[in-house]
Amino acid sequence: MSESRHGKEGIGAFDLGGKVAVMTGASRGLGRAIALGLAAAGARMTLGSRQVAHLTGVVEAIRSGGGEAHAVSIDITDSDQCRALVADAKRHWERIDILVCNAATNILGMAATMPDEQWKRVIDTELSGYYYLARAVYPVMASQKSGSIIMVSANSSLVGYSELVGVAVAKGGVDMMARNLAVEWGRDGIRVNTINPGWTEHVPEDGADVAAGEGDLEEDIRVMTPLARRGRVEEFVYPAIFLASDASSYVTGHNLVVDGGYSIK
Repeated sequence: MSESRHGKEGIGAFDLGGKVAVMTGASRGLGRAIALGLAAAGARMTLGSRQVAHLTGVVEAIRSGGGEAHAVSIDITDSDQCRALVADAKRHWERIDILVCNAATNILGMAATMPDEQWKRVIDTELSGYYYLARAVYPVMASQKSGSIIMVSANSSLVGYSELVGVAVAKGGVDMMARNLAVEWGRDGIRVNTINPGWTEHVPEDGADVAAGEGDLEEDIRVMTPLARRGRVEEFVYPAIFLASDASSYVTGHNLVVDGGYSIK
């Protein structure tokens, strides 16, 4: 594949060979699919989780596919642990090219009755934790004059949902954080973007096949989504590879909505 002065051309621009990715929230579902996808594209992976044992299967799957990966224990609500994760990855791989923030709480609650503890946990994990990770990786990427930070947000930052106020506020903050960091860090060669998923299929942890959803909620999703279904986890892999790779070398501060058109209605 030829290269121009702007970098790799064609499909080669999506190649992550030689790049190092640090990722949180990779143990299951959408996050697991993205981690496996980045590794398949060539990225060497450092995966962080509060429960490292939950990452065993992902690390093994990456290695069995010929990739390289290791897992590190981290609580992203602790800024010191975020710095330690970055330091571990830098020590292990000697560089960091990609950061994917995907840890989540999935805490639901009505705005009028949500306990303070739950509100704080959502904000600490899905907003502050993302900031701590980005701030920790900044010196490494700035010294390289290159890097891509991807924050997994949600379309709840764009449209209202009942019982999702904590998550929606956190994700709205993530969207704005990406824009601000893109402005501040662009001259350091660092790009910052979000992926904003919509309704996504539930992947059983026991490896069973995904069954089509039924009931009023699933009918509402089909009616309200122009593509008339939930997103499949693998459909978020290529958007992540795009933002991680040289294919998006002139894209920063962007919220890439991947929700089947739900948020445009």
